[in-house]
Amino acid sequence: MRAKLMKKLIVCNELILFHLNFLHENKYQFKIQLNGIDEKKIKSIQFSLNTFNPKYTQFELAFRFIFLICSIIATCLFTKSMRRFSILDWSLEQRWMIVLLIFLVFYNDPFYPLTFLTDNSFPTILDGFLQASFLCTLLLFWLSIYHGIRQNIRRFLPFYCPKLFLVSLLWIFSIVLSSARILQEFRDPMYNMTIDITQFTTYRVIFYIVGIFYILYLLFLIIRAFGELRNMPYFDVRLKFTTVLMLCVVSISITITTLRFGSGIIEENFVPELATRYKNSVEFLSFYSLINLYLYTMAFVYSPAKNAAIDSLFRDNPTFSMINDSDEDVVYGSDQEASQLTSTR
Repeated sequence: MRAKLMKKLIVCNELILFHLNFLHENKYQFKIQLNGIDEKKIKSIQFSLNTFNPKYTQFELAFRFIFLICSIIATCLFTKSMRRFSILDWSLEQRWMIVLLIFLVFYNDPFYPLTFLTDNSFPTILDGFLQASFLCTLLLFWLSIYHGIRQNIRRFLPFYCPKLFLVSLLWIFSIVLSSARILQEFRDPMYNMTIDITQFTTYRVIFYIVGIFYILYLLFLIIRAFGELRNMPYFDVRLKFTTVLMLCVVSISITITTLRFGSGIIEENFVPELATRYKNSVEFLSFYSLINLYLYTMAFVYSPAKNAAIDSLFRDNPTFSMINDSDEDVVYGSDQEASQLTSTR
């Protein structure tokens, strides 16, 4: 139930009075008492009771199941196409695609129906955990791609450890904030994150600082990658493709989030709000379609061609290409082609 106070010419923000995740009884009786209200300033009070539409629940379950099946099929097809090649010949993008597609399967949450079958907070927390894990893996993928495309030696400690530490901070704080809200809402029907968020002030501040640092670090890697590889035709295409897709996902996500929260983006409870249920079918379908189509597109592009050589003589590094020919072969031609021309003469 929400309450909205109406002054003479001003509408106050809504305040959640109570919430029930499950209805165990057929009838409920509430007694609401408001103290300390100035009747001269408050013109009227409006109470509204919001419930989930059963059709929306059916809609969400149906599309989650469709996305889950499609992600499993995409994972199997991409893995099958890569079995013809040695893992040493896989490009950095192809190796990451296997990881992202597996995480995408869990992002679509095969355990989500348990949310409606049990009156327990675990399925809801698990759903938020899986979503945060996939999104942080995607953030780690972007850092690794823009840094790793310039290097052919990627040792774990110097290459992955700093990135894992940075993204892990975002992952931990997002899990803590979202899980704390879900647990409190199940325990206390009158819990209000907007009021009680002050106890997580330190977490929120660190989360925003790490997020800003991540953005600056990613921009630094993008600028440096384009500066060093802009004169290499093949790698320039790889960078442009990855950047265009990433910008599409980021721009559309920002647009949807802005339309969803509006000025509430700067509110204190913005971070835990991201992990709650969607308000309508448009928000749900837009976010899930965007993420799933993004991964399907990359899986299709990074899949090797049917006529690609099985015994490739190159690896993924800034000297050779990702799938078929090296940049040197593309520009100058290969020795095999030269020998064929000589024999024809």
